[in-house]
Amino acid sequence: MHSVMAKTVVPNNDDAVQEEILRVALKLYKKHGPGNVTMDDVANASGRSRTSLYYYYKNRDEIFQAVMEKIAHDVAVEIRNAVTNADTLEDKIYVFCSTKLKTSEEWKKVLSAMWQSANPDEKPRHMQMAGTLHKKLMHHESNIINEIVSGAIAGGHVRHITPVEQDTLAFIISCGIRGIRNEVYEHADPHDIRSSVRMLAHMAISWLKG
Repeated sequence: MHSVMAKTVVPNNDDAVQEEILRVALKLYKKHGPGNVTMDDVANASGRSRTSLYYYYKNRDEIFQAVMEKIAHDVAVEIRNAVTNADTLEDKIYVFCSTKLKTSEEWKKVLSAMWQSANPDEKPRHMQMAGTLHKKLMHHESNIINEIVSGAIAGGHVRHITPVEQDTLAFIISCGIRGIRNEVYEHADPHDIRSSVRMLAHMAISWLKG
């Protein structure tokens, strides 16, 4: 009998390397501003040669873009994981809202640090970056809310609504969270933010149930 040797699969660590590069780059952006961070800076801080960095990214603009993509992705993953662990439909929407509030505040601090470190010539680009990131986050958030609502419809927990209504509901919830956050955190509105978010979730459920 011939023995069959199992094929050894060597894990590809490219993802881990890229994760480390982007983590280091973000740390440098917060300290110095994106426009002041070179490929050499990222290479040195990550313990790699500049040549090895080019294997993953062609230039510093690609690194910057990848960092923005990672921020949007990480926020979406955190929100989706929180939603998955919630039980009822109303809890899922409330957890979506409350987790969005938390991630918004966390990343706002990061982006504010980058803004403060940016030189005047960089600031228009920074504003453009913030706009692009906002669109990506809105897209991710819409997908998550649509997943929640689609699951509830399929399970017979709420009435059927059209795709346009579903998309509009996702838009209203996302905008509602941002509006509440801005009024409470930016303009010192005295309303309790958690109670306000809970009411927003309850209003969404009431409309879905008709």
